[in-house]
Amino acid sequence: MRLYHGSNVVIESINLAMCRPYKDFGKGFYLTDIKEQAKQMAKRVSRIYGVLQS
Repeated sequence: MRLYHGSNVVIESINLAMCRPYKDFGKGFYLTDIKEQAKQMAKRVSRIYGVLQS
């Protein structure tokens, strides 16, 4: 199974201390198997926090 994370930075390793505590399902590292959903989230995160990195 291939999973995607909608981020605007390259994720080298998961650091749960960096996760925001008040997400829909609580603090955690969210993934999806839907590539397009991750792309849209990365674009949204980039608009909020800065430029998208590949």
